[in-house]
Amino acid sequence: MRLDGKVAIVTGGSRGIGRAICLGLGDAGARVVVASRTEQDRSAGAEYARYGSGDIRDTAAQISARGGAALPVRCDVALVKDIQDLVAATLDHFGRIDVLVCNAGMDCESPVVDLDLDLLDQCLAVNVRGPLLLCKYALPSMISQGDGGSIYCVTSGAARNYREGRVGYSMSKAALERMFLSLAEEVRPHNIAVNVFEPGRVDTWMNRRGDWPGTAHIPMVQPEALSAPGVWLAGQTAETLTGTLVSRAEFGETWGPKQA
Repeated sequence: MRLDGKVAIVTGGSRGIGRAICLGLGDAGARVVVASRTEQDRSAGAEYARYGSGDIRDTAAQISARGGAALPVRCDVALVKDIQDLVAATLDHFGRIDVLVCNAGMDCESPVVDLDLDLLDQCLAVNVRGPLLLCKYALPSMISQGDGGSIYCVTSGAARNYREGRVGYSMSKAALERMFLSLAEEVRPHNIAVNVFEPGRVDTWMNRRGDWPGTAHIPMVQPEALSAPGVWLAGQTAETLTGTLVSRAEFGETWGPKQA
């Protein structure tokens, strides 16, 4: 699928799933705005160096080296002004917005009785409030363009399945899913697709760091495996696919629904 002429914003684009989607979008011809909370973050240390530096400039440079166009923008999705500035920078630089990929997220690992309230508030701000506000500030431009568009978020199986010590995180992802599936109906008249992407278990820094109880037996795919589905979802409109939870496991290798 080609996305020539499209402009895509990807949050959490500095490494892992976000970086893989950014590179896929760039390869497909989209102009990519790479957004992340920090311009450079090497806090993961040498043990996790293989998962990416956390540098939005490096992701943008990789897109450019492959013949694409990219703009790195620092954005903490928990901050309203950062989101407003991200949208403004995109419109100033590329003149339009066609695709939103709400990938930025954080964990909230703790039994409820021990839960740190500041951590819970931050988790909800990043995982739920941030994606909603990005849609709020980007949608006016997407709607006014009049030619449709695509919005999707990256969710987790934790939204629908119990995982020990992750009630707060599970709650945030369940809220994210419900929010996006509802938004799909609100913007359907504008031919803007809104979907939820369930990537399955992915070999990322967060998953390796957590080693969540009961999940060690579940195979992990490399982030690069998400480039193709990330591009496919970005190419949808409300006329082709919207209001749907899309699981990587339910689709074929060439990214279209499996044939019966």
